[in-house]
Formats: sequence, structure tokens, C-alpha cells
Amino acid sequence: MKKHTRLVKPILAMVAALSIAFGVGACGSSGTTAQTSGNATTSKGEISRAKIYDSVKAITDDSDLVIVGTVADQKVVQDIDDETDFTLSTVKVITTKKGDAGDKTVVVRQTGSTKNQTAGAIMKTGSTYLLFLVHSGLSGDLASQYYVTGADAGIYLAPTTAKAKAQTGTATEQDISGETFNRVNSDSGDNLPATLTVDEVPAS
Repeated sequence: MKKHTRLVKPILAMVAALSIAFGVGACGSSGTTAQTSGNATTSKGEISRAKIYDSVKAITDDSDLVIVGTVADQKVVQDIDDETDFTLSTVKVITTKKGDAGDKTVVVRQTGSTKNQTAGAIMKTGSTYLLFLVHSGLSGDLASQYYVTGADAGIYLAPTTAKAKAQTGTATEQDISGETFNRVNSDSGDNLPATLTVDEVPAS
């Protein structure tokens, strides 16, 4: 019995140490997730929701760029691996609410495509959107591209009148400021308004 008693104590100590180590690791991981932005890009370029937004201010604060623009061109690529589709939309910027749109066009990355949609609502060529965007976090030429903040939480679609003006190239900042944009995905779990105007986006 003495031999068994001697063995039990070290084993119990080892189990306790491992439990503490795993507990600390889990807490650290949870804390990190809570502090990340609305998007977390995996090594494959996929988007996972790390944050649910409860206000327009919160999603604006987490965005690097907030714009209104029209999708002028679109293509599907597999530039992260040989299996995952990404839809790249070249957006012609009409007005910028936050950040710097540079040469007035930005490329927005969305995971999936109309043929192989794996996440979110894919934007359409010719449509005009109010977009909340974050830097892609990717390297090389892909570093200048953007993801939508909160997967597709940050996509608001313009009504037909604004789209028509944008497609003819006659839309101005004044035209867009009075338009009401409709939230594309109302089932994302975010507590965001169903409609939004550019003027309702808080100044950064």
C-alpha cells in the first residue's frame, strides 16, 4: 500500500498542473477572440465572425474604410488555395465616409461565389452599396484589398434610383447623402438598423 500511495501523489500533482495549464490557455484564447475586429482571416483567407455588432458606431469604429460605391467589375479567383472561390469586386467610389479610398476604386474580397457560395451575400455588378470595410491583412498584391466588416454585416444596398444614377456616372455625393440604403443580410445576428443613410454613419 505504501508504494501505491507514493505513486498516487505525483500523478495527482501532474493532473492538477495540466488542468491549470489548459485552463490558462483557454482563457487566453477567449480573451484574444473578444478583442479582435469583426472579421478574423484564417490562413486560407476565410472569414470567421469574431464579433457581433450592436450599433452603427461599433461597426464604423472597426472599419478601416466606409464608402458608397458601385461595383464596376467582378471576377472569381482561387488565389489563396486551389479549392476556395473568392469574388473580387472592383468598386468605383462615389463618396468616402471614413478612411482613404486612394485612386477612387477599391477591390473588395468576398469568400465564395455565385456558383460556390460558402459565406455571405455576394455583391452584384452594377449595384451601388454603402460598405463598411477592413484591410485584407493579406500579403503582396492582395494587401491593398478589403474584406467587408463582419463578413456581410457591413453591406447596405442602394435603391434603384441611386443605382441608376451611379451606373450613368451622374451620381454625386449630394445625391447619395439623401439615399436610404437597405441592409443586405438581416439575419447575421447583428443588432444593426435595417436601413441606413450616409449621414447616419458617425464621423470618424
